[in-house]
Amino acid sequence: MLTLYILVGFATVLSLLAFLISREANRIVTVAALVLAGLFCVVDWGQTVEAFGGLYRFDTLARGLTLVAVLGGLWALLLGPARKFEYPLLVLFAVTGMHVMASSPNLVVLVIALEVFSLPLYVLATWQRDEKGFEAGLKYFLLGALGAAIFLYGIALYFGATGSFMVGATGSGPLYVAGLLLIMAAFAFKTAMVPFQWWSPDVYQGSPTVVTLFMATAVKAAAFAAMLRIFTPEGLEAWGIGMAALIALSTLFGNLGALSQTEAKRLFAYSSIANAGYIGLGLFGPTGQATIPFYLLTYGLATGLIFAVLSMLSNQEVPLERLRGLWYRKPLLGGALGLGILSVLGLPPLAGFWAKYLVFQEAARAGFYGLVVLALVTSAIGAYYYLRVFFLIFSQPTPAQEAEDREAEAALAQYGSSEAPGVPVAAAPMGLTQALMAPAARTGLPALGMLVGAMALLGLLSVLPGLGLRAFRAGLPPVAAAVTITAPVDGSTRVGSHTLQGTAQPGQTAADANGQ
Repeated sequence: MLTLYILVGFATVLSLLAFLISREANRIVTVAALVLAGLFCVVDWGQTVEAFGGLYRFDTLARGLTLVAVLGGLWALLLGPARKFEYPLLVLFAVTGMHVMASSPNLVVLVIALEVFSLPLYVLATWQRDEKGFEAGLKYFLLGALGAAIFLYGIALYFGATGSFMVGATGSGPLYVAGLLLIMAAFAFKTAMVPFQWWSPDVYQGSPTVVTLFMATAVKAAAFAAMLRIFTPEGLEAWGIGMAALIALSTLFGNLGALSQTEAKRLFAYSSIANAGYIGLGLFGPTGQATIPFYLLTYGLATGLIFAVLSMLSNQEVPLERLRGLWYRKPLLGGALGLGILSVLGLPPLAGFWAKYLVFQEAARAGFYGLVVLALVTSAIGAYYYLRVFFLIFSQPTPAQEAEDREAEAALAQYGSSEAPGVPVAAAPMGLTQALMAPAARTGLPALGMLVGAMALLGLLSVLPGLGLRAFRAGLPPVAAAVTITAPVDGSTRVGSHTLQGTAQPGQTAADANGQ
């Protein structure tokens, strides 16, 4: 409960005091609010707190995915612009909405939470105030509004079929299935799953890089938190085929679309489409409430590293050639980017590999072997463009790259780091393009410290993946096991009382529990 009170309280107070305190103080207080909210997520970990008549449920799932959203918010604040006081406030309101979405089992509250975190993102997408920024914001707003309308219509059908707005209500028939499929389509918009992904590449490319980072990490966490509550394995017959189609299309289209990209933010936008499909595999299994948060944590750390480095190079477009020889020019940034890419690729023994293995295992346990095979094949396709970027980072830089670095540093010294759009080409020193003239992200000690901290945490999860997985399993209810009892062939019966006992971890078979 304290996490909710901290986020709502600080957002309200800062909205009133933002005109009276300095912009940097506003940023510092907002960072402190997010840190406090994250700390109170960890306090009493594994315990479930319910309030407001069951409309708010702060369990392990909500705690874990709120932490991922807080992580994305900290990335955005420590790297983002500080020239306007609205920026920290918008990030704080967005994280508040994401926390509510992760913590409520009520569909009406989920609609409110969806709008609370979506409206700030529409504004943040246009923060750059140039043609591509306006295009990104408009596309995101229009398709987001369409997704919200579909969500509302799905809720209406769901209520008509079940008589309840609470997730997990018993229902059947065409009305129930249609309601679930419409709700699924709405969340497919937010997570950029095919065929609802068309906004993603343009919005990722047109938004400031730090905003793209926030979208890529925190939004997926909030959306999949709600999906985990709505789409449970018990109702697999109603929504399973629809989700399988979304996953198959997303993994295929996302990886194939990334092959031809020459701009880094656009390439990783297609990568995020594919990863939304991989994450969706965890919805089929009995322990998805542990494996999906683990995947989102590792993905948030790795993707955060990638976009943090890109934002330190440019706050607008980043051509892939700009990354050539980054390891030799800026070793810390090159190493962080390389680690993030290999983890998202799923190269063993990095944390991204364990995350993919776990969600693949969930789908295999549910019998979706075809999806698992397709996911493995598309992961191999994805390895091509990931490794292409990786080898660019560690290749020898050319004189052109070194000249671009000098020009970018000169531009940064002359124009500073801000949220303003890039200076027109005519005013650019030494012939800089507008993309290179775009202001770089803040590269002070806090930002570099968070970069190193994320690398260390990603390394820890790579060496000890069970540590993270056990944390997300804490407090989860035991998984029911199906038991079949058959009569003897000779038709005889046995009179008396019988007891069936046993212990096992969630998702563990009887053979595994017995050590066979």
